[in-house]
Amino acid sequence: MFNKVKHLKNKELFIALYFLVFIFGISLNISSNFYNEARIFEILLLLVFWLYSVFKKENKIGIYDFLFIIFLIIFYLFKDNSTYIIFELLLFYLLYKIFFVLNYNSEISKILLFSGFFVFLMLPFSVLNYINTGFYNNWYPMPWNIRVYNSYFLVLSIIAVWFYLKEEKFKNIYLLFIFLAFLSILLDGGRSAALAYSMFVAGICIFNRAIRFKLLFTYCFTCLIYLLIMYSSSNFGSEMSSIVRETTSGRYELWINALQCWLQSPLFGCGFYQLDQYSGVIPAHPHNLFIQVLTETGLIGFGFLILVIWNILKRIKWNFKENYFVISAFIAVTIELSFSGIHIYPVTQIALLWLFIFLLKNPEFKHAAYFNQQLNQPSKSNFWASFLIYILIAIVFINLFLSTSALSESLPSTPPRFWEYGYQLF
Repeated sequence: MFNKVKHLKNKELFIALYFLVFIFGISLNISSNFYNEARIFEILLLLVFWLYSVFKKENKIGIYDFLFIIFLIIFYLFKDNSTYIIFELLLFYLLYKIFFVLNYNSEISKILLFSGFFVFLMLPFSVLNYINTGFYNNWYPMPWNIRVYNSYFLVLSIIAVWFYLKEEKFKNIYLLFIFLAFLSILLDGGRSAALAYSMFVAGICIFNRAIRFKLLFTYCFTCLIYLLIMYSSSNFGSEMSSIVRETTSGRYELWINALQCWLQSPLFGCGFYQLDQYSGVIPAHPHNLFIQVLTETGLIGFGFLILVIWNILKRIKWNFKENYFVISAFIAVTIELSFSGIHIYPVTQIALLWLFIFLLKNPEFKHAAYFNQQLNQPSKSNFWASFLIYILIAIVFINLFLSTSALSESLPSTPPRFWEYGYQLF
């Protein structure tokens, strides 16, 4: 018991604390808007991690860091609407740097899994009410976009399958979490998360005979329960969104519109844009991470993303029989990022950060040796460069927190980006 408590005394525990606020629907009233409050917590969490790494000399500044900063300066000077996207670029940079600071901790992941059951407390009551009345209530602790919960369940389901595969205790509890998570995704009509999860389960079942039957049975049983719920409530003419829909929700139109925007400035992109040519809504992102990075930051910004992806892919052993779990999980993540806009939300960004730490730094995987390798002590000049960059980024974000109008109550409703009201940074 003492060893477990001692094992939890590390910086990664703050990741669990961040998610506990989300799981229990806690608001500290820092902002009048829970979305913006979660964004503040996210930035402060990342800044604390980086500050820790600077003084522990675990963070080095390399040539790619300087190139990225130069790109930001040029982007800021030559793009008319650069202010709107600069903060998101800095945020993605923070997430990238913090990946190298954090270590995988299985106890933290278990805390997230077991505490995640509290999210499902109201699900049975909502389902019963839906069957009896045909009206499906939003049962989540906070009024987030339901896709945030769907993507969060996808991340935790991947980790739950891993524990079911490796752990001897609590196997049925892990299966129960997988069942509840996938059922909620189906009931919400979360097609991107459902498709991603289905491909992940298919990959696991193909290459692992030991858990194939029970995992596939759980998957099919969840689908059956979902169909029974839909059938039982059909007499009420319910309008709840089904996972089986005939439309694309405008994805194709959004992608075409975004690419047309990119063609106006292929090298640096068109910056923060509003896809106002798509009638009916005012989407602020094309629901595809790769297209969004390309169209907003151009070939240069997209090149940084490709460089990060390439550095990951070349370290992984592409042997499905030996590394099927990681490969299946990356396929699932790629699918969801290609059809969903979840990466704009603070909670799902931290969830994806923890998932990448799990997939790349878990000592159970051979490639973890590379991603966990100890860096050489930075030189004195490198230390001060890292500290100076940290101070500058911290000042930028703190100034944004103090001067932005996004923390006030009287703002028009616009699509979410850095703040929920993404077009009004100041």
